Amino acid sequence: MTNQNYYFVKPYDEDLARPPHESLGQILNETYLQPFNWKGRTTRKSYWISFLINAILACLVTGITSYALNTHINLGLKWIDLVVSAVVLIWIFLAGLGQRIRRLHDVNYSGYWYWAAIVPYGALFVNFYLMIQPSVQRPVKWGNYLFYNSNSPSNNYYDQAYNPEMDRSKVPVPTIGQILKEHFFDCFKWNARSTRTSYWVGSAVNIVISIIGFIVYYFVAFMFFLGAPFTEIFNNNPFLLTFSIISLIVLAAFWIWATIAQIGHTVRRLHDANFIGWWWIGVIPYIGSILLPLLLFHPTVEKEVKWNTYLFEETDKIK
Repeated sequence: MTNQNYYFVKPYDEDLARPPHESLGQILNETYLQPFNWKGRTTRKSYWISFLINAILACLVTGITSYALNTHINLGLKWIDLVVSAVVLIWIFLAGLGQRIRRLHDVNYSGYWYWAAIVPYGALFVNFYLMIQPSVQRPVKWGNYLFYNSNSPSNNYYDQAYNPEMDRSKVPVPTIGQILKEHFFDCFKWNARSTRTSYWVGSAVNIVISIIGFIVYYFVAFMFFLGAPFTEIFNNNPFLLTFSIISLIVLAAFWIWATIAQIGHTVRRLHDANFIGWWWIGVIPYIGSILLPLLLFHPTVEKEVKWNTYLFEETDKIK
């Protein structure tokens, strides 16, 4: 069961115990009465029920506040309404923050991954990938469930001592140099695989360099196509004109190369998650921009795949 193929949501291993059952009262208690307890873990059921309740409460508070501000009621009552609404919204935010951090712990990720949500792909990874994954079916280093009753014989699996050895990954970790070499100089080697770290680091470097190139390109093009006095500068300085044209050609060539490099790395990353390298689904409007990243988020399949192995020297072979 551990190495079976799956799409988006990893299934539970039927040979291991599932998370202990949690009642609605326990969910409400852990969400709203323990928002600052970040050392435990939260089940998928608890997180999404509390998320729905928080969304409903936020809508109700916003609606009541809007009604109070747009009606002719006593000014003192308006201020009371604003203060109460602010307190409720802040408490909802803190409750949701605690739940999200504990849910990250439940899938064996550090709570610091919360900050990944400030960038678009990070938000997609945290909110629409990690939050829907099942609980890790063993103890984690961030503690246990807040409602957990160790006297329950059906759930004593989660009462075991945490074993750090179980967190040791067999997936090889490439260096920055190996990542850059693979990304930019092995563009056409598609019959291979690439780790999740390699793909996203290489993609980030690609994006940064492309943005810098775009800024340079825009500046040169702005000078080249604008009227006087830039035109007069070019007319009086043929070297600057030649340099600008060469720069535009070089930048255009780099963008083409960067695009090919990104496609190659995408194909290898899909292979690493044991998916066929259908990179082109990313160009499908709306759906592709969500579907492809979700496939690329999948962790390495820790077994051999039919698309060969990694392009860098492995220090720890996958078994």
